[in-house]
Amino acid sequence: MKIFRGVFDIYIDGSIHVAFAVFCLLQNTIISNHLVSMDYLAFCVFFGTVLGYNFLKYFEVFRKGFFGSNKYYAIIIVSVLAGVGFLFSFYTLENRIQKLLFFSGLFVLIYPFLRRYGWLKLFLVSFVVTFITVYIPFQTLKWVPFEFYIVLIQRFFILTSLLIPFEIMDSKTDEKILNTLPQLFGINNAKLFGIVLVIPFIILEFLKQNPSYLVLPIGIVTVLFIDFTEWKRNKYYTSFWVESVPILWWLMLVLFQ
Repeated sequence: MKIFRGVFDIYIDGSIHVAFAVFCLLQNTIISNHLVSMDYLAFCVFFGTVLGYNFLKYFEVFRKGFFGSNKYYAIIIVSVLAGVGFLFSFYTLENRIQKLLFFSGLFVLIYPFLRRYGWLKLFLVSFVVTFITVYIPFQTLKWVPFEFYIVLIQRFFILTSLLIPFEIMDSKTDEKILNTLPQLFGINNAKLFGIVLVIPFIILEFLKQNPSYLVLPIGIVTVLFIDFTEWKRNKYYTSFWVESVPILWWLMLVLFQ
């Protein structure tokens, strides 16, 4: 049991789970909009997410040499392997896709400098993930349909909603100067903001020619996760369960679409 817990923690702390979630968001876009499958882009996004998240989470730890547990050595191994996978898959992509991914990578680099603006950090993360999982895959088309703009707005809204539980959970340890949404407006108002964004996420779906009713259960699950977010929840509430919503969405599309 202890070994299983250790492996599971590496899976979570090594950003593998969140990378799988972002991978699923990309696949959701491809499946829902009948785009050409792009395996190398999907792998590149997966490995790049592991690399990017670990860079942001552990940069200070590695820079200062604070290796207090074997967990950090395992994370280094995971990050190195992800780096190799990223470089290989990135090399196989078209030049224009490489440029778009490079552009999104710049936002990862400036992210640490925006942490003092907590409210902006939330929208930056939503923007970058939306750019990677919606904007880039649609660039394979010769012309962009109207539904592209619907999906773009939908994805930004649902991602922002899903980040609200993280904002609330982090607010108990965040410095006051960060001015995150829960700090500025209170936890209940932050929850309300996240829940309200789910409404246009669902409504916009029915402006499409072939709407998917799967947005309804995804919206409901998101609202429930936001509503039940409390400080007393352990880290797995957000880092595993909330991050599993895109994975659930992908599974439902594979099974029922």
